Amino acid sequence: MALKRLAKQLEDLEVPFVDDFPSALKSTDHIVDAIFGFSFSGEVREPFPQVIKSLEETKLPVTSVDAPSSWDIENGPPKSGLGSNFMPATLVSLTAPKPLVKHFTGRHFVGGRFVPPFIAKKYDFEVPEYQGIDQVVEVPPSGQKL
Repeated sequence: MALKRLAKQLEDLEVPFVDDFPSALKSTDHIVDAIFGFSFSGEVREPFPQVIKSLEETKLPVTSVDAPSSWDIENGPPKSGLGSNFMPATLVSLTAPKPLVKHFTGRHFVGGRFVPPFIAKKYDFEVPEYQGIDQVVEVPPSGQKL
């Protein structure tokens, strides 16, 4: 049901749907990977294996939201097989970086300015310094406290 509502919302926004993802890549210059989320687990099921394979092979920049699709939230990319060679150019972590960031090598941004100090303390993570009214901040790839 939730997917039907999302599909309707996208149709109302005139976002085109495609059946052939690899061919659709020829008409774009950037990819936003928000296929799965940090709760993803298990095997990648149809129709997504071809999409993940295309993400691995593309030369286009990919920005992943919260977790690169096919990655395990704790352990990062699969050790072998589908998704094991997928490294997006950019990662946008929502609220706080996930443990998988220790495997990530690209540009990393955090969007979590709204996290109150008591929540950060409870879950033992540092809220980065946000400039002015910015809602996202770029963080260095190493030395992040999760």
